[in-house]
Amino acid sequence: MKRRSALKLIGTAAGLSLTGRGWAQSGPYPSRVIRIIVSSTPGSATDLAGRLVGDLLYAKYGQSVVIENRAGAGGVIGMQAAAAAKPDGYTLTTGGLGHNVLPPATLRGLPIDIPTALLPIAQVAEFVNALVVRADHPANTVSELIEHLRASKRKPLYGSNGVGSSSQMTAELFAMRTGLKFDHVPYKGAADALVGTANGDLDLCFMNLPPTLPMVEGKRLKALAVTSAYRARQLPKAPTMQEQGMADFDVTSWLGMYAPSQIDRAIVAQLSDTIVTGLATPEFQARIINAGFEPKLRNSAEFQAFSAAEFKRWSEVAKQAGVVVDYGAK
Repeated sequence: MKRRSALKLIGTAAGLSLTGRGWAQSGPYPSRVIRIIVSSTPGSATDLAGRLVGDLLYAKYGQSVVIENRAGAGGVIGMQAAAAAKPDGYTLTTGGLGHNVLPPATLRGLPIDIPTALLPIAQVAEFVNALVVRADHPANTVSELIEHLRASKRKPLYGSNGVGSSSQMTAELFAMRTGLKFDHVPYKGAADALVGTANGDLDLCFMNLPPTLPMVEGKRLKALAVTSAYRARQLPKAPTMQEQGMADFDVTSWLGMYAPSQIDRAIVAQLSDTIVTGLATPEFQARIINAGFEPKLRNSAEFQAFSAAEFKRWSEVAKQAGVVVDYGAK
């Protein structure tokens, strides 16, 4: 992060409210501090995306950008705060597949109607899942793994970093496409699921590439494939699922910016153009890649259509796989 940007991009405690109540709007947007609510902890993927956009907005407008981390309840706390904010363009929030699509697709009784409460402004980036097995697993390809699992005399196990996570949903999509029947072992986090795979407690795991890559490079896990339609630059030797015969198997975890749904559409158009144009520059493209993401930019109209299609897709997978559960259920 550039020094001048770091001085302006301020992290705040969850309890600090900077909604702008009582501040009169004067002049063209923006004329005062912009707040970005992040529904996860500092250093997370959504947090990094929010800080990239915060840097961009400061560079473009010269207005301070406040990053407010409000983690908890699978992102619901932060999304509720963002949705309740005044829809004037001064409160934005980060989100993506894991916060804005999978919870409403897999959880009943959420305290917020996420798809209607928050409007997609611009997509920023994406990252992939990797299909991994223990390092000494006999399978070296997806087809060999499927053959090995079908020959097993027991029901195979896959692990994930939680019910309704992209890790679980990718594995359920794999099960649907292959006809295999699995038992799901949910862990508290990605690291635990990956260790369980490396130790042979699990037959396989689909996990986001950033936490997976160190264990692959350290020879504790073997990566058989990546789930995107393209090979990941961080793991170029791992072929895609499609290259190995899994037609139309294209799964990425994507990230973007949102605002309260009643936001003025002129501000939406301005923010969308600013974010997409700014992040397309070589400086920000390099920063996106260095953060472990793939640049993937969509303007507001494209992002809204894509988000709706993703919600439909994963809702169908969740229903067919029987993974819809009550919010807050233990």
